[in-house]
Amino acid sequence: MLNTNIGLEAAKNRLRPILMTSIAMIAGMIPMAIGFGEGAEQTAPLGIAVIGGLLFSTVTTLFVLPVIYSRVIGSKQYVSASLDPDDETSKNFGQ
Repeated sequence: MLNTNIGLEAAKNRLRPILMTSIAMIAGMIPMAIGFGEGAEQTAPLGIAVIGGLLFSTVTTLFVLPVIYSRVIGSKQYVSASLDPDDETSKNFGQ
């Protein structure tokens, strides 16, 4: 059975964990990027690069990847991969 809302449902389920992980990592790298303390002039560029990479990967994960997925996989029929013997939508139901 084709379910057109599966991508939207997946995006709702994954938005919060992706944002929480990214924000936590960025917040953890801010002291390094600001460059307080001894040897900070050497570690600050690394902190800035890591924060930039995290921001880029978060935007890519949230906006670019779903578009690519919908173009490549979105038109294919969805088949439940559930192994639950009571799930009637599973291809394994009744086996």
